Amino acid sequence: MTLLEEIQTATVDANSDLGTILRKCKLLAARLDNKPFQDWLTWEANGYPEVVGVPDYRVWSLELKGHFTGYGGSGLQYAPIPMVVIPEKTRKFYQKWQCRQSVAAIEAILDKSKSGGGTLHVSTGDLALMLGEKVYQEMNCLQAWAECGEGHLVEVLNSVRNRILDFTLAIQKEAPGAGETGQDSSGGMKTERVSQIFYTTVYGGAANLVGTANDSTITFNIGTKDFQSLQQVLEQNGVQKADLIELKGALESEVVKNPSEGFGPKVSAWIAKMMQKAANGSWQIGLGAAGNLLARVIAKYYGVGD
Repeated sequence: MTLLEEIQTATVDANSDLGTILRKCKLLAARLDNKPFQDWLTWEANGYPEVVGVPDYRVWSLELKGHFTGYGGSGLQYAPIPMVVIPEKTRKFYQKWQCRQSVAAIEAILDKSKSGGGTLHVSTGDLALMLGEKVYQEMNCLQAWAECGEGHLVEVLNSVRNRILDFTLAIQKEAPGAGETGQDSSGGMKTERVSQIFYTTVYGGAANLVGTANDSTITFNIGTKDFQSLQQVLEQNGVQKADLIELKGALESEVVKNPSEGFGPKVSAWIAKMMQKAANGSWQIGLGAAGNLLARVIAKYYGVGD
């Protein structure tokens, strides 16, 4: 049985240990010499650091709850806290919370759920103090927290398994011998092609870049001065419509004679704005990936680059 077949067999077995599957995949990634795949496996196994954006299957809305006290000993326990009472900037954190826990940590939480204690609780800092009596009339918030049920956590594990299976099947289709020891453990596949398959099967699109996407060698299908193809790539990576309209105006309003020496001031300002969005979390992408993505796709629009 080849390494690809071993991974596939373990992936479809619901009773197999996901940690072991990830370690086998690390061996495959090393033999394929593919850093994006290696990084993803590391983050899934050890948890995602704050400087790295998480895949879309790790982003969801949390439920806010709290304990409240009122006059004469009245009170509410485990009462829901509506999102509408949360300040907008703070609200976004709970509406698009990023799950950074490792696969092992998620599995441990789910194990506890068998005895009724498997809910994931997320700290809300001083939210209770900020809410005060804004939630329930004449009742003060004593404690507030955010939580999610086990359904989201189960889906994370299922998504990891499914993406590993899709990736290995796609690799096997093009190079059945990939991952085997020998003179060419890549099975004859080029690094660029492995990366394309990885981003398509794991992140759901050839241009969906997170984390260390600046190390990838993916090719973007963007024609020179073809804003529609540029827009499509940026939309796939979470750039909002209003930002795309602003970019279009910047591109059309300034002439760049030699884009290899730098973009115009308006386009450069737009890139800086998007980098700030990536830094503060309002654009869901890793900061390093954001800079690499924007520079490369805009260069392609000007007819420069890979």
